[in-house]
Amino acid sequence: MTYNQDEYIKQHNHAAQIANTLRHSRYFLVSILIICLYIFAIYQVYFTHQSFYFSIWFIFTEVFVSLCWMISTVYFKPGQYSLQIAHRWLQFQCFSVGTLIASGIFLIFYYLPSNNENFQPIQALTLSALLLIVTQTFGLTYLTQKLNYFCLAFLPSIVPYLVAQFFFFDETNHLFNLSINFGLIVILMCAMTSYRIHRRVSTLYAKNNLLVENAEQQVKWTDELCQQLQDEVNKSRDIEMQLQLGNQLLEQKVKERTFDIETMNKDLENQQENLVLAHEIAGLRPWDWNVKERRISVTNHKHEKSLRSSKDHQIQLQHVIHPDDVMHFKTEMTRHLRGLTDRYEATYRIQNSNGKWNWVHDIGRVITRDPNNKKPLRMVGIRRDIHQERTSQERLKLAASVLQQAAEGIFILNEELRYIDVNPFYEQLTGFSHEQIIGKHLFDITANYKSAQRSTHYSIIKQVLKMGEYDGELHEKFLSGKELTLWMHINAITDEQNRVTHYIGIVSDLTERKLQEQRLSYLENYDTLTDLPNRFYYNYQLHQYLVSQQDSIKQLAVIRLNIDRFRPLNEYLSNNGGDELLRQVAQRLRLTNAEALFVAHLNGDDFAIVYEMSHIRPSVQEHCERLTKAFSLPFNIFGQDHVITLSIGVAFYPEHGRQLDYLNNCAEQALSEAKNLGGNTIRYYSNENTALLEQGIFLERDLRKAIQNNELVVYYQPKINFRNKDIYGFEALVRWNHPEKGLIPPGLFIPLAEQTSLISDIGRIVLQKTAKQIRLWNNLGYNNICVSVNIVAQQIRRGQLLNDLDQAIDDNQIDGSSLELEITESSLIENSDSVRNLLDEIKKRKINISLDDFGTGYSSLSYLADFPIDILKIDRSFVSKIGENKQQAIVSAMIAMGKAMGMTVVAEGIETEQQMQYLQDLDCDIAQGYLFSKPLPQEEATIFLENNISAPTYTYLI
Repeated sequence: MTYNQDEYIKQHNHAAQIANTLRHSRYFLVSILIICLYIFAIYQVYFTHQSFYFSIWFIFTEVFVSLCWMISTVYFKPGQYSLQIAHRWLQFQCFSVGTLIASGIFLIFYYLPSNNENFQPIQALTLSALLLIVTQTFGLTYLTQKLNYFCLAFLPSIVPYLVAQFFFFDETNHLFNLSINFGLIVILMCAMTSYRIHRRVSTLYAKNNLLVENAEQQVKWTDELCQQLQDEVNKSRDIEMQLQLGNQLLEQKVKERTFDIETMNKDLENQQENLVLAHEIAGLRPWDWNVKERRISVTNHKHEKSLRSSKDHQIQLQHVIHPDDVMHFKTEMTRHLRGLTDRYEATYRIQNSNGKWNWVHDIGRVITRDPNNKKPLRMVGIRRDIHQERTSQERLKLAASVLQQAAEGIFILNEELRYIDVNPFYEQLTGFSHEQIIGKHLFDITANYKSAQRSTHYSIIKQVLKMGEYDGELHEKFLSGKELTLWMHINAITDEQNRVTHYIGIVSDLTERKLQEQRLSYLENYDTLTDLPNRFYYNYQLHQYLVSQQDSIKQLAVIRLNIDRFRPLNEYLSNNGGDELLRQVAQRLRLTNAEALFVAHLNGDDFAIVYEMSHIRPSVQEHCERLTKAFSLPFNIFGQDHVITLSIGVAFYPEHGRQLDYLNNCAEQALSEAKNLGGNTIRYYSNENTALLEQGIFLERDLRKAIQNNELVVYYQPKINFRNKDIYGFEALVRWNHPEKGLIPPGLFIPLAEQTSLISDIGRIVLQKTAKQIRLWNNLGYNNICVSVNIVAQQIRRGQLLNDLDQAIDDNQIDGSSLELEITESSLIENSDSVRNLLDEIKKRKINISLDDFGTGYSSLSYLADFPIDILKIDRSFVSKIGENKQQAIVSAMIAMGKAMGMTVVAEGIETEQQMQYLQDLDCDIAQGYLFSKPLPQEEATIFLENNISAPTYTYLI
């Protein structure tokens, strides 16, 4: 019956869709006529230019649409057409109209703008969009009885826009395309919705027709029965009198029987309702399997019965039963069907509509078997959803497992705070068994002898009863003898009416953690070698003295100690011996500083003492002298006695500072001064040292900025040839042009730069500037000028000198012979082989090498023989003392030795005519000094060069 009803509804819907579409398509065609006429009229009125193809399209569209309207009106009258022919005609009509609309859009959007200059693209977009949107709106209104017809008209009409978006992407309005696309999608969605509504209404109409037909059939059958009854009444009239008495008796019995049946029916109905309610509550779904006819009746989750074939039901079960449970289901069913078990019973998982797996319990029994072969004929059963029960059981098992396996103590109390359950870890913590704990009050298992402990327990119980929770640290001693530090967390559990039913507590053992914290605190604050406080704890404790105890401590002395010559002694003793020495030093400091506030080992061989100064204690000087005296006794290290001395630096609070860092710095400066004096002495901090230190720090900071800001300039002091008084060259001398302090001489910043890496940066800058100046002089025609540049030991040791030289020569395109490097004797002391190799590389670049400050070093004569030195430069300290017999003899010997070795001799610092005449008589080669000129900036040096050299030969760079 269900199948026939569905088939009837399907056929009725199909016929109704065709009939309704035929009726509404006429209005659709009229709408197409109107919109095409409207667009054509707009174009003709506003754009007078005629278009042949557009006119042809309009005429053809109007004629074709009119013919379609006439055929639909005349030929397809209600009840006079074949559904198949009408269906084909509607498909053809919709597709043709959609194609015509697409052609019109193509002509308006692509053809008319190119054919008519007055017809702008935006106007083409507007008219084409109007044609598309209006036609699709009419199609949405009249063609959605069947979605196929609407799509046949809709899809061809949007082809031009889709083509434009993919093939004319750069020429289209992207915002317009996005808007049109969105509108088309909305129209298509509306069409689908309208189609579903029409189909639902048609289905309801078909069902109503079926109900009407059924009602009419029932009325017909009722009439037939009434007619038969009337015939029977007519026949019974003949014997009515004879059976009147019997009828009366029979009526009485029928009434009694009817009353009994009605009573039974009511009871059965009540029982049926109760059974249905019970099935709903218990989640039972009965099923009835007719094995012989291969039909099965099942009940779904909405308690609606459905009948299907056994094969379809088996296929469905294979898809919904979990793959791991299919074999169990088949095995249990097969065993029961064969009579091996009294009933069928299986538990398995099925997949619901959401894709999740739910557990069910299936029970059934064969109620009818063939008497001959005992084959089953009918089987009934019930399937029950046990997913919630199964989940609850698993959760209970998991909770029980967690309770048993948890590495935290867990207990459960009733509303009176008495134990009702504990886990094994809590038994292990307390030292009591499960039976010994159950029934006791929360703190009955702890020792409550002390009033403080009883007060703590009382406050905890009061907070739990009042607030429903407690969280805190406890130190408990249990009656079992165990004493632990615990962290206890208690929470109340309430029912639906928010009444407290139980309390759950979690206890963590903090005993080991506390021990670890103590160990970590010791490792963090104490030195493991000497057992003295380390630098971190020293700074912290000193800060506390300076800040937190200013009212109680008025004066402090920070004493810094350092072992003299500890490094060579440590190398001699080896690491183990050095460690043993530090341990003994720490022990002696600990014994001799009983009155001190603090003794600390900062690092290596550095120690510190914090000493409070007061009238009841010895003075700081007496205390330090006592330290020195205590360390005069030898230390026995591995059987050998060693006497060590200490360098001691002292700073005072609050005279020298009130802040931790500043006070420590003052003590370190005093210690550094003691070390510089050779050690084994006591030095007190002085403000004069701070001024010098600050001056050096600020100078270093400004010098770094000067290098970055290009504040360094090069001055040039001329060198004169003794023979012809011509200019031999210049010496490049660096000056610092400070923006605030003006010109700073090199004597103030060069020594500081030599203590840092800044001297190498300064040397690189001087080389670059000198090479650049040589290039300028070469361009002016002064090609034989040689400029000397001072090189310090750090530049040689850092290994960048050759790269700096090559870069300066290459960048400025000068010859190596234009450069001269002045190297001091101190640069040649160490690494003689590496220095010799470096000088050889420099000579390969045709660069002259001059030995500066000759006679002031350590072994001058050996350098003259071992290194490739071209020029010997006599220091100004010898030249300034010419006139003294001994000094004149030294100068004479230097010049004679240099001449004998084939070197050029330069005398610097010439300031008097007497000095010049003496050197000239000794046949010295080059003269330099204030007698000729002071160091000049580059502009003045160029003027000096022009005034002292005539008729230069100019060369030009290409």
